[in-house]
Order: sequence, then structure tokens, then C-alpha cells
Amino acid sequence: MSLSTPSAPSLSQTKLVRAPVRPPAMVEILVARRMAALRKENRLTLREVSERTGISATYLNRVERQKTPINIANLEKVAAAYGVSLGSFFEAEDAARPLVVTRGGQGKRVRFRGKGGFRVELLAEPKKGKLMEPLLVDLSSAQIQVPLQSHPGQEFNYILEGRCIFIYGKDHIELNAGDSVYFDATVPHVCRAIPEVPSRMLAIVASPDYPLHGNIAVLLDAN
Repeated sequence: MSLSTPSAPSLSQTKLVRAPVRPPAMVEILVARRMAALRKENRLTLREVSERTGISATYLNRVERQKTPINIANLEKVAAAYGVSLGSFFEAEDAARPLVVTRGGQGKRVRFRGKGGFRVELLAEPKKGKLMEPLLVDLSSAQIQVPLQSHPGQEFNYILEGRCIFIYGKDHIELNAGDSVYFDATVPHVCRAIPEVPSRMLAIVASPDYPLHGNIAVLLDAN
């Protein structure tokens, strides 16, 4: 009696079992929606984002459509392209609401330019992905001679009260209540109060490429 070896099943007889598709995790959804929102806010195409980041437009499209996750290395490139912090991609969606109301005297209070720097009230702190950063600055609250500093973008300063000296590069300009300056912030600058003269100003930093949006803490020390 001969023994025969069972033949292998043909392809037509083989039942293919597909691995279940894993739904995207909540954090992946947050990142994808934030990426899509930033691209629309900046009026960019996927191709333009691809050129800025070096990431393929096809891959970016799949991430935005929640078809594939993005790794941290690529997300850092996207964050740099939009001028936002890496952490802003992981914030709850309600943080990206279109309207923020800050009641008088109720903005978050911090120190600007170090622990001995100006006392500052943030006027739109909950708003993420800002193109402007509005601040109320108490110039006379500085405990040190605040050094000059430059950063990307432009800035507007309006003196609300008192007098101060605005230093812009090598220029020294006295400003009084009601005066204002608008300037290219890439030149080192600072506003310094005149001793024993209370002085406050409204400062607005603005630029589509401003890298501190959503991460103003890199210039601030909470107090």
C-alpha cells in the first residue's frame, strides 16, 4: 500500500484573512486635525507644506485624513514650518476655538525676559496658533536692566501710561503716553521705564513665521 502526501491547497481554495484595521488613536486624531487646520489658516497647499518640510505631499495627505500616524521627527518639521510649538498639536480641540475673551485684569500674569524682567499680562493666552501675541507690559516693574533682544517678525508698542526710552539698535527714543512704534523685531530692541515714573504699554508681536506662537513660555518665566 502506498502512502500519498496530501497536496497543498490551491490559491483558489485559500481563504485570505485580512488583519483588522486599527482605528486611529485620539492623539493621532488631534494631531491630524491640528495639521489640517494650520494648513488652512496659512492658506497653503499640501505641495507647499511638502516643500517647506521635505515630507511628501501624499504622506501629509494621509496624515491629515487620519489614515496613517506621523512620527515625532516629521511632526517637528511640520511644527517648524508653521512656527508653532510641538506641544500645540496635542492640546484639546477646544483650545483651538476661534474666539477668546479676556476680561479686564484677568489675563494670565507672567514675567517677561527672565525672573527680574517685566510683569506682563497675556491678553489672548488661551488662543492657539495665533498670528499675533498681545501683551500688557508694566515697564516700571522690571527689577533689572532688561537687555536688548531680537526675534523674528514685527512688533507694535503703544504707550498707555507714563514715559519710557525705546532702544532700537543704536537709536534711543523717548516715548510718552499716547505714542507708538511699529518696527522690524529682528533688530535688537527694548523699552525701558524712566526711574520712578510708572509706565505701561500694549505690545503686539506679529508674524506668520513667528516661532513662539503657542509657546510664548520660551520668553517668559511664570510668576
